[in-house]
Amino acid sequence: MNAVRPDPVPPDLVSPVSVTVTAVTHSADFIRPRLRADRRDRLALHAGVQINGAPHVGTNVMQTAAFLLAEAARDRFGVETVLRFGALDNTACDTRTCARTGTLYERSYHHALGPEAIGELTRRYYGGLFDSLSAATGVPYEVQTYTAQQSGSVFREEFLRSLVLRDELRWVLAPSSGRLPLSFPCPECGWSQKHGEGTELLEAGTRQARARAVCLDHGTYAVDVTPESQVYIGSTTLHRNLVKERAAARDDALPVIVKGADWAAGCRLLDEAFWCYAGATPPPRVFTPVILSESGAKLSKSLIQEGKADLPAGIAPWMLDVTLWEGPVEEYAHLLLRLVSLMLSDPRHFERGYTTRELARLIGSDGGSGAAA
Repeated sequence: MNAVRPDPVPPDLVSPVSVTVTAVTHSADFIRPRLRADRRDRLALHAGVQINGAPHVGTNVMQTAAFLLAEAARDRFGVETVLRFGALDNTACDTRTCARTGTLYERSYHHALGPEAIGELTRRYYGGLFDSLSAATGVPYEVQTYTAQQSGSVFREEFLRSLVLRDELRWVLAPSSGRLPLSFPCPECGWSQKHGEGTELLEAGTRQARARAVCLDHGTYAVDVTPESQVYIGSTTLHRNLVKERAAARDDALPVIVKGADWAAGCRLLDEAFWCYAGATPPPRVFTPVILSESGAKLSKSLIQEGKADLPAGIAPWMLDVTLWEGPVEEYAHLLLRLVSLMLSDPRHFERGYTTRELARLIGSDGGSGAAA
């Protein structure tokens, strides 16, 4: 049975008028035009999960919104929905600098920790919460690491196709420089150049590409990428997301991309990249509220790790590190469902950001009954 969530919006939740006023009454309706045009009976909502440390509340707000949007799309449109979370285990875990050239090298969480540890981190940070949100909304979910995704033939076919179109795509995905670096980790140690300065694309075709790269410890090495090869594929954030979305479009379910609103500018470039493919149409996108620090900057793991995202006095510490929540995970899931349901009750409440102080006010003065003191 779905969790009971409040319909009325508290009178003191005040948001500016949205540009979509009168056109959109629920944020799930952004999906409707493509659903009608494509005549699909299944939706797959795609969202990313960074496997690089404990999540903060902003991450969980986006994930909760994804579940509630999938629930709303199912109920409003009468279609089957599923959530597909991409576990981004390709995030840098270690970095090194070449003493001679100053070139930065990095090793991903996958290469540093291995698949078993990545699986454990994913379950620890998200397993219980996702299970609770799925039970409350009736929406099934799947989690797939980037490592597993990039090893699939469909992803590799789309990656190879992007290399064929590289001259067109590079000025869309990197309009300031036209530089679209590639990264193929050393097959012996898993380290690769962060910015791909020494990686050279030798040939590119729809069935095979060949490149040459440089390892700090093992020197120059060559890689051959085919739909069946085992070469680990690395690329820039926008390039990688383009390939992932192109691969998702080949599924029988209509892909819907769910991202925080801070992604809006990047998705503008992704949409233009889609138009470099003959007859291609970008997927429908829904942007979720961004949780902001006191300075107005997005609450982010990097700022937290750098000590630049301190909470104001009186705000529960679990907002920066949700593992500090002391109550049952079901209680935390219920808090998130109640909070995000309020945001979704009117598009003007969903199409905005919330500071941690405002979030705490909406939750309650104690920040939630299970919060750490």
